[in-house]
Amino acid sequence: MTSHADSIELMPGFPRNRAALRRTALIMLAPVVAYGLVRPLVGSDALALGIAGAIPVVYSIVLAAVRRRIDPLALLTAIGFSLACVASAVAGGSSLPLKLNEAAITFGIGLVMLIAVVIRRPLPAGRFLRVRCATKAIDSALGAMIGGFLVLHALLHFVLAESLTTGSYVVVSRVVDWGTIAVGLLGLSAYLRHLRARDAA
Repeated sequence: MTSHADSIELMPGFPRNRAALRRTALIMLAPVVAYGLVRPLVGSDALALGIAGAIPVVYSIVLAAVRRRIDPLALLTAIGFSLACVASAVAGGSSLPLKLNEAAITFGIGLVMLIAVVIRRPLPAGRFLRVRCATKAIDSALGAMIGGFLVLHALLHFVLAESLTTGSYVVVSRVVDWGTIAVGLLGLSAYLRHLRARDAA
């Protein structure tokens, strides 16, 4: 049989070199640093979050312009951030929409994946992860795993946003991001190793 060892890639496009990892870390850490610097200079948490949150969005736009290629995830993030700014303004300057703009995106994607599994029309997660000859059962398992993880990640952010001050949330949420990403990747990696072992057997 053909082994999955060469046909499964854990996360296509995931940073594989130090330069890419540094860029990813910068995108995640820059808003935290910016918020800490900007907050004493402005009159509200929402405005400080808006300025800090604009950094990764502007960076993604500039990078897309330089590469002349639109990144769908970056585009989705920019749209989500813009909608969060509008929601914050409509809510009288509430910081909650800006806290949860990323969580709203992950919740939406996760919910779509779970609904697709429930109605037995799973999204082609196997094809995205380059699982050769991925079956509907594999797509369903991957959809349930990834969708459930994204929904839980979003709900955890909601709990933190409601229970912590804005300054604390900005820091803690990044720690939670890295931690949950690590746990999610470990779980996904374990399942893909299981597929390889089953195929090899």
